[in-house]
Amino acid sequence: MLSDLSLAFETVKKMTENTEAVKQAGEVKNLEFVDTEIGGREIPNTESGQGLELQDQSRLMEEQNREVKEAAYMSDDIGLREQTQEFGDPAYIRELRESYPNMDTVLSKNEEILRDPGSDLAYQRAADTLERYKGTVFENEIKDSLGDRFELTESKQMTVETEYGETKPDVVLRGALEEMRIGDLTVGKGEDLYIEAKCGSAEYIRNQMGHMLEQVEGHEQNSLVVVTRDYLDIAPDVRAEFEKQLSEKGSHLYVADVRAMDISNGLFSSLKL
Repeated sequence: MLSDLSLAFETVKKMTENTEAVKQAGEVKNLEFVDTEIGGREIPNTESGQGLELQDQSRLMEEQNREVKEAAYMSDDIGLREQTQEFGDPAYIRELRESYPNMDTVLSKNEEILRDPGSDLAYQRAADTLERYKGTVFENEIKDSLGDRFELTESKQMTVETEYGETKPDVVLRGALEEMRIGDLTVGKGEDLYIEAKCGSAEYIRNQMGHMLEQVEGHEQNSLVVVTRDYLDIAPDVRAEFEKQLSEKGSHLYVADVRAMDISNGLFSSLKL
């Protein structure tokens, strides 16, 4: 009986010792992460905190650098960026219809179809036509924004012969009334400006890069490519190569501060349905 009690006592003693050992080990492990405790308040691991702080600073610097680079694409000294921010405004698009009769004709025709399509197919065709037409709306918005800074805006597309065949510049502005800067292009007083405009998704603009390089061959004097903000979604290395080739042809790039979807939505919202 005594032997059994002694055995039980020894077992309990060993279990107590093991429990205490585990407890002490846990306290030591906790000390690896917390240096000490003062008044019930744990002092954080400063080395880990510094690492997180450096990561946050690095991310912040990367974001700031990206914003600076994007701003450079949209810089000018004539308030053009602020004007392009309004390109998706339905009220502005409605105003343009009064200045561009051809635009009003196209929109009026498709408005009639959308109001009374007759079939789902007719409705879809009209909607598709308007979706594609946002590129022409974009061109007219560029003309409207820059037109009062030049003596003349060509009302009809002119045909220019190049080594790639015939090209038709989207926008031609004659005789700058004063010197101006658009992106990294400086247009001198009295000079002309030729513009190739592209409004669309990043994928669309990327697919059009080869075409744009051919189109600027038909530009005389000052050459500029204007694209919607979707361009900035294209990989930086692809953009850099395109801009290099554009520069070699004597042309420049400007990014309008508006997305193609904004113009598309604004166009549909402006309709008289």
